[in-house]
Amino acid sequence: QEPVLQQICAAIAADELRHYKLFYATLKTYLEKDGLGRWQRLRVAATRLTESEDDELAYAYYAANGTNVPYDRKTNTRAYARRAYAFYRPHHVDRFMAMIFKAVGLAPRGLLHQIATKAAWTYMAKRTQRLDRELA
Repeated sequence: QEPVLQQICAAIAADELRHYKLFYATLKTYLEKDGLGRWQRLRVAATRLTESEDDELAYAYYAANGTNVPYDRKTNTRAYARRAYAFYRPHHVDRFMAMIFKAVGLAPRGLLHQIATKAAWTYMAKRTQRLDRELA
């Protein structure tokens, strides 16, 4: 593999972890003020997960790949997901599920986390396979 690319990826990952720590510290402050319950936080987390397929990422993918075809959200969302999901590994899914569980107020390493992680990994793997078939 490419050592410089690995260094860049490690720096980005570390930066994302710092963002999460800042988010979590801010979250705790607002939880004390606003009293957001676990179900409300779970709903917010679910909404945030669906944002990985929002127009911003699809358009960034479109712009970065410079085709002469007019922009189509659905097409570019699927193309982006196909490319991005292929890079995820189980330990990535485990980590982001633990972060979500912690933010929601659930045990980030419990049985429910293990079940949710397996479900998320299965979903992503099957979606990647389906997109590979459809977009090939």
